[in-house]
Amino acid sequence: MPTRKKRKLRLWALLTVVFGALALITLAINAFVKPAPVQEGKEKAVANAELPEKSDVTEESEETADEPQEEEEPVIVADPFTDTDSLLLLANKKHPLPDGYAPYDLREPNVASVYDSAPMRDEAAAALEEMFAAAAEDGVTLLLGSGYRSQEYQYQLYSGYCDQYGCEVADTISSRPGFSDHQTGLAADIADHDRATYLTQEMEDTPEGIWLRNHAHEYGFIMRYPKGKEEITGYAYEPWHFRYVGRDYAAAIYNVDEFCSFEEYFGVEGGDYYE
Repeated sequence: MPTRKKRKLRLWALLTVVFGALALITLAINAFVKPAPVQEGKEKAVANAELPEKSDVTEESEETADEPQEEEEPVIVADPFTDTDSLLLLANKKHPLPDGYAPYDLREPNVASVYDSAPMRDEAAAALEEMFAAAAEDGVTLLLGSGYRSQEYQYQLYSGYCDQYGCEVADTISSRPGFSDHQTGLAADIADHDRATYLTQEMEDTPEGIWLRNHAHEYGFIMRYPKGKEEITGYAYEPWHFRYVGRDYAAAIYNVDEFCSFEEYFGVEGGDYYE
């Protein structure tokens, strides 16, 4: 019996040594040989994948990346009050027009007129024709008085008023040459059907004057020299003098007040001449 026990003990000891040795060998292998991480596998997959061809835009960008870029010239926005192509071209006692200015697109409006000729810029003439036709549909007959006036003609007109009333009074009812709203080609003096109140403040109470005050803005026209704004505009009240500025601006100005002036709405200087 003692012999068998010794044999069993020797066998267990031998197995323990063998399994211990195997465990040590396994640990040693794991210490020196590590499996590739998951990220490395992903990188290899991306590296081996077929990449899409670059677009032409990318290639052009790379080719021109080193080329010097030309500097863009700054965009100059014209002042609408001095730009002679603008519908907001301003002429008042503080803002003269370019010397000898004459619009390039003048034409005679196809409406009944007081005088033989009263040209206006094309867009203003078209709007005036539409406005006169609308007034006629409402039973109101309008007549066109003055339209465009040249600087030379304005000199003759102003000089005549100076001779008749004195230049101080003339400055309240007429423009000096080069400062006239009529020279823009966008202004129109409008008369009542029989010219009974033409160029007088009494026109405001006529059917023609009332219709114009209520509807002119619908066709792009504003009263250029409204009542009560003499110190702002530099001129006496003229219920016959209308100026084309386009429908949007005319409606906006009228919606402020039916007697809102061009100078007030746009915040531009008016009043008397610089001396």
